Amino acid sequence: MTDTLADALPREIRRVSAKLYRWRDIIKAKPDMAQGVTFSFNIMQFTISEATRANATGNLFEMMAALETLQGYSNDD
Repeated sequence: MTDTLADALPREIRRVSAKLYRWRDIIKAKPDMAQGVTFSFNIMQFTISEATRANATGNLFEMMAALETLQGYSNDD
């Protein structure tokens, strides 16, 4: 079975969103780390927003770019 862009992009949005939520919890639990993590947190949040927008519009080029960007996020926290 072939994985389509329409399947892969929402899955990556969910995966990276889960990472974002974990980071949010880390920031709340360890405020001393907030300064170092906040910039990356905001970039990740923007990336997810852009991917969600691209998915909603159906623009294939933007969807492919968003997928590639999201795939660049590791599951390592």
